[in-house]
Amino acid sequence: MRPSQGLLLLVTFLTTLFSGVLVHPRFSDLGPVEAAGVVLHTPSSLLLGLPFSLSLLFILGVHEMGHFLTARKHGIPATWPTFIPGPPLLSLGTFGAFIRLKGAVPNRGALMEVGANGPLWGLSASLFVALCGLAAGPLGYRAPADLGFNVNLPLAFSFLRGLAWDRWDLTITFFENPLLLSAWLGFFVQGLNLLPTGQLDGGHVLYAFLGHRHRHVSLAAAVLFLIFGLFHPQWLVWVGLLFFVLGLRHPPTLDDARPLTAGQAFRGGASVLAFALCFVPVPFP
Repeated sequence: MRPSQGLLLLVTFLTTLFSGVLVHPRFSDLGPVEAAGVVLHTPSSLLLGLPFSLSLLFILGVHEMGHFLTARKHGIPATWPTFIPGPPLLSLGTFGAFIRLKGAVPNRGALMEVGANGPLWGLSASLFVALCGLAAGPLGYRAPADLGFNVNLPLAFSFLRGLAWDRWDLTITFFENPLLLSAWLGFFVQGLNLLPTGQLDGGHVLYAFLGHRHRHVSLAAAVLFLIFGLFHPQWLVWVGLLFFVLGLRHPPTLDDARPLTAGQAFRGGASVLAFALCFVPVPFP
């Protein structure tokens, strides 16, 4: 890991740590300036943000290591994960993380594994954090994390919460503890990354399945997102990223003709299921 990546990880830890403080019940009625004043006066209050920060960084880190280790397995040079800090009030301290592939992908099967393993590992990490949060409630850990607005729940989160607590809400106003907030964000991140377009993880899976026909589906999906964004403006941000930053094309592999193995195709099918479980069309009603 380069020193710059280590520094970004440290900064992301600090921004998510302060975000965890801001959503804690003791600070939820304070603005960021007042909360910062309390933290400066009582530095030990930062400990209240640890459950949120560590669990969220765990989910993001597991996701990126799924990509990184799979790329190394196939001999594809890749950077260590780079974490992106964000404003605590607007982004809960982070805009996610990424790795960069620094070499060509040998075939569509390797692309499938590299693309799918990130969100599949990230989904597993999100499920683990969600189960920890659901188990912590009956054990007495009650620290409601209130974002100040309603959020819609992905199917995976709603199903787990329903099984554990017999609460089958699809929309909630606060999370019973910060671990559950991290899990919700984890599911949300996996769903976004699995959008079937461009060079997102879902775009990798799509190219692994369809080869050069990827561009037709990718463009059609992006147009649908644009139409959807006209009715739900929150999605125009992602449409802008797809069209102007991430792009809709996907580079070919060195051997596009080599077919997927049964295991690789199964991994792609699991990614489609993960998308259905994690994607929230309108996260903020």
